[in-house]
Amino acid sequence: MRFNPSLSQKIAKRLGARSSAVSWSRPVVQIATVGVAIGMALIVVATSIVHGFQQEVKELVVGFGSDIQVLHSDYEDQKIQRDPALEARLGALEGVDSVHPFYTMPGIVESGKGVKGVVAKGLNEETSDAFLQRFLAEGNLDLGDDGAVLSAEQVQRLELKTGDRFTLYLVGGPKGVRPRNFRLSGIYRTGLLEYDQEFMFVPASWIQEAAGWGVEVVPVLDTAGAELRAFGSRSAPIYQWNVQRGTADWQVAGDLVGASIQWADAESDAYLLTAVSRHADEHLIPDSLRIFRKDSTWSWERTGGSWAAAASGLEVYVAQDAALWDVEEQVYAALPIGWRTETVLQQAPEMFTWLGMLDLNVEIIIGLMVLISVINMTSALLILILERRPMVGMLKALGMGDAQVMQVFFWQAVRIIGRGFVLGNAVGLALVFLQAQTGWLTLNPEAYYLDVVPVQIDALYLLGVEFVAFASCALMMWLPSLASLRIRPAEALRINR
Repeated sequence: MRFNPSLSQKIAKRLGARSSAVSWSRPVVQIATVGVAIGMALIVVATSIVHGFQQEVKELVVGFGSDIQVLHSDYEDQKIQRDPALEARLGALEGVDSVHPFYTMPGIVESGKGVKGVVAKGLNEETSDAFLQRFLAEGNLDLGDDGAVLSAEQVQRLELKTGDRFTLYLVGGPKGVRPRNFRLSGIYRTGLLEYDQEFMFVPASWIQEAAGWGVEVVPVLDTAGAELRAFGSRSAPIYQWNVQRGTADWQVAGDLVGASIQWADAESDAYLLTAVSRHADEHLIPDSLRIFRKDSTWSWERTGGSWAAAASGLEVYVAQDAALWDVEEQVYAALPIGWRTETVLQQAPEMFTWLGMLDLNVEIIIGLMVLISVINMTSALLILILERRPMVGMLKALGMGDAQVMQVFFWQAVRIIGRGFVLGNAVGLALVFLQAQTGWLTLNPEAYYLDVVPVQIDALYLLGVEFVAFASCALMMWLPSLASLRIRPAEALRINR
């Protein structure tokens, strides 16, 4: 008798049908199915938690900075002079989502109850505050001229509440330490304590001015002329003044050493004045001022201080599906000489090294679950073969080859594994959905940086893992199937009789 190769699958399907006779091996098969299902559910939950954790922590770290920061290469001159055309070119690069300036300075916050070292970061209409708005726990981001946003940890340390006033000392700039009183307008909480304890947010203009990045010319005009004062030197405020009229230049006599000079009337009615530092070690941006006579009265126009044209650097946010290092290479190529880039991976290497190590945990969990599933299925398949010895003997007596007999038990094992995978996926995905909707599993943020267990399903990754796991379990079933080769038809039929 010749047996069709598909006959093995049909027999396996019939053996696994519910209508088949109840046997003593059925509980073993059910236990094996549940074991495979539990393993798969754990794989789904473990991979979703690890990917969710990695993504959430990465978003938090990027939220306090950006994917890529553009900085000055001179570590003694940590500022850049903004160029709208350059920022537009960077924003148009492939893979770049947005470009924003950022402003930071170290500082010390003092209240009546305590003192805390911080990094003050500036906010204005050009900076990105979507991240801060997402984690705002109390108050608002309407800073005005004297508003500030602190983290819940900083507020607890300083014993403040919304509306309270405190003093911020910005360290650095032309006068060393610049104190200013602020009003607590908002409180944020991300759960990433390492950053929550460090960052506070204030109006960007205060950081720009206090950092001493440029010169500010302040004129005092009257009918006789203009008295000019300058502010913004890192050391002594000594400047050289150039007064220009058309193609002719005038050198104004005298240097400013914390004093003022008189600039008298001349033939022309309009002048452009530029203040330039005389010290080679100064890194100040010159400030320009246009002075003109209108209706026999002196008037003036200025930029608001050249410090307004400077920033600590640029924050470049990368599109979600773009490769970070490819975008970084494009950004760096577009920068002028003397500027550099720094990715979030370089800014917080210890954080991302730790997150990368979590992949090893997932691989170990997957390996253990596959091993447990193989052991369960091996035990169940051996019991099935033992129970079906008479059937094996009859099939062999009718002419079925050893390979086809092995296939019967192999396909039966594959069907059991498949049921376990379906059940495990259903349970695992349900648990992930429940956690995503309710957040009922919480964490200690001091140990895990987050207060809720995050979950994220990476469909392609999960499908790849399940395919490898299923193939591994199925292939391993050939080994216990070899036990059917030891069954002799005469012995099996005699035992059955």
